[in-house]
This record gives sequence, structure tokens and C-alpha cells, in this order.
Amino acid sequence: MRSIHKIIILIVLSFVFILMTGCYKEMDTIVTNAATTNTVPTDTTPTETAKLDYVPTDIMIRENETITSLSPDGKYRAEAYGTVISITAAGLFPYEGIRILSADNGDIIWSMERWAYTVSFTWSPDSQYLGIYYTGRIWGDSIIVDIENKEQISLPELDEIASHYNESVKPQENRPDPYIEITGWEDSETVIVDFCWTKADGDEFRGQYTFNVKTHEVVYK
Repeated sequence: MRSIHKIIILIVLSFVFILMTGCYKEMDTIVTNAATTNTVPTDTTPTETAKLDYVPTDIMIRENETITSLSPDGKYRAEAYGTVISITAAGLFPYEGIRILSADNGDIIWSMERWAYTVSFTWSPDSQYLGIYYTGRIWGDSIIVDIENKEQISLPELDEIASHYNESVKPQENRPDPYIEITGWEDSETVIVDFCWTKADGDEFRGQYTFNVKTHEVVYK
């Protein structure tokens, strides 16, 4: 009788052992599947892995607002237009070009493709000339446009201006950082120009002259 009891106990223990072994295997399968789900596939190509790690870093590009200026007589409109997105400085994008149009029909009277970060227009009182000031990253320059003849009038260059002063204010050779800005008109044919540059000692020098658009006479103040 005791032998029968021992046999029954052994059978029960064996059955319990088998059940427990099956449960452990099932749990291992679940854990393995969960780990596989949360792991990046090992057969992912480098390009695909890069995409998974990619964080968008797009720079917000804001298109320039067109700068416009109407002539005193209302016949002409000057514009700085477009946005050059291939180059930037301090978050600014340069304008694509500058042009003068007829206010009546929009015909282009004069144009210039010049990258400039800032542009300002100053009309002569009689609307026959337009002073244009435009800047780069470390410089500023000005020109005058003769509306009737559709011609560009150049102002004196930096070297010519500096030659009217002594050596103590000579522009720095490597980084003179010149700014030559038309700021107004004395009369219909005489423009006022402010200028500055960095001297050899690192300080800034400022001055002013007037320029007659017909005689090209320069008078330093």
C-alpha cells in the first residue's frame, strides 16, 4: 500500500514539474518578444538608422519685405526686391536687386542686381535723381541714378576721400569697414554724403561732403 502511495506522489510531483517548466518557457517567450519590439532592427542600414536619430533643424527663412519709395512727383517707384537664401549674416538675408519703375505702367527704367542686406532711397526734390544707399556685412556704399538719362553716377571712392585728410586718419588696410551714405539733398543737384571708416589705430573716423551731380564737384565739410 505504501508503495502505491509513493508512486502516486511521484506522479503528482512530475506533473507539477512539467506544468511549471511550460510556464517558464512561455514567460521567456513573452519577455524576448517585448525586448525585440523595443530594439532597433540590427539589419537597419546606416542611412535608415540616421533617419531614426534625425531631429529636424530647419532654419526659419523669412523672405524680405519689398522696400519701396515713391518719387516726390509720383511718377517713379524705387524698389529693393527678392531674397537671396544662399547667404546670410546675423540672421539677415540680402535683397536680390534694386530697380526703378514707372509708377504708371510698371516699366523698368533702371535696375541693378546687387546683394544688399539693407537699402534706403533718397530722392532729389525735383525727382530727377535718386540716391541709393546699400550695405553688405562690413561695408556700406551709395550711388546716384539719373532718372532722365537712365545712368548711374558714382561717388568718390574710399581712397579718394581719405586722400583729403592727413595720415593720422588713414583707413585700416585689412578691415577699413567703410560706410558711405547719402543722407539728403541740399538742393535738386547737390547731395549730402556722410562717411566713416576704421582707422589704422582701430578707432572710427567720420566726415561729410557734398557732391554736385552735374559738375561732380566735391566739397568736404
